[in-house]
Amino acid sequence: MLFVVQIVALGLGLGLAALWPREARPLLNRESLVNVLTGAGLYGLKLVIGLTGVLGLNAGCFAVGGLTTGPIQALFAFLVVDLARYWLHRMHHRVAFFWQFHRVHHSVRSLDSTAGFRMHLVDFVQLSILPVLLFGVLFDTTRWEWWAVPVAMIPGVVADALEHSNTRWAPRNRALLYLFNNPLFHSWHHVRDAILCDGNYANALPVWDLLFRSNVTRPAPPDALGLPEDQDLASDALGLQLLRRAHP
Repeated sequence: MLFVVQIVALGLGLGLAALWPREARPLLNRESLVNVLTGAGLYGLKLVIGLTGVLGLNAGCFAVGGLTTGPIQALFAFLVVDLARYWLHRMHHRVAFFWQFHRVHHSVRSLDSTAGFRMHLVDFVQLSILPVLLFGVLFDTTRWEWWAVPVAMIPGVVADALEHSNTRWAPRNRALLYLFNNPLFHSWHHVRDAILCDGNYANALPVWDLLFRSNVTRPAPPDALGLPEDQDLASDALGLQLLRRAHP
């Protein structure tokens, strides 16, 4: 189900970029191909991790039996996983060991909806295991509706495609900017001078960045995206996984 949602969200992001582009450029480029190849190479691993979660990690350290209806269960799961992803993402930037892998994602110089596929194996495994640990180990979800957790993951999948899209987003009402992750908010996460402007870690809900004081959004998108020259990586699928430098 999530794979179908991901494809639909990808198509929506690319469609919006064709109608209201932030930058006048081809809908897809060489970086887009590298992004898709990287995502395709990692997808099989995600299936294995997902199957592991379904088959047996039901330790359930904390009972949440009071959440008796499917919609409430899904809402709780969405908020928990979105908050957990915020802190995991923040760790990727603030801890040097994890940043060396996470910078693969930030090596993209032009954002489009395929950019979410560009990540290192280490990042990918962490993100894939996170819901398994939350809802197979930490919380006892054995009495939940079977669809509650998968549905809870949908907003994050949609946000991932839309926030990276090459779409113009400048709401007149400033509050709308922080309702759901969007291209303007997330473009400031990909700013090249991130050492001076490091923030906007949220996956779906920018409110986490407001609450934890990591909001760095400005009125217009940044001029330059990607990595500074001393950290830049070779832009090919294998080179990214090997952390091969663009400028040896």
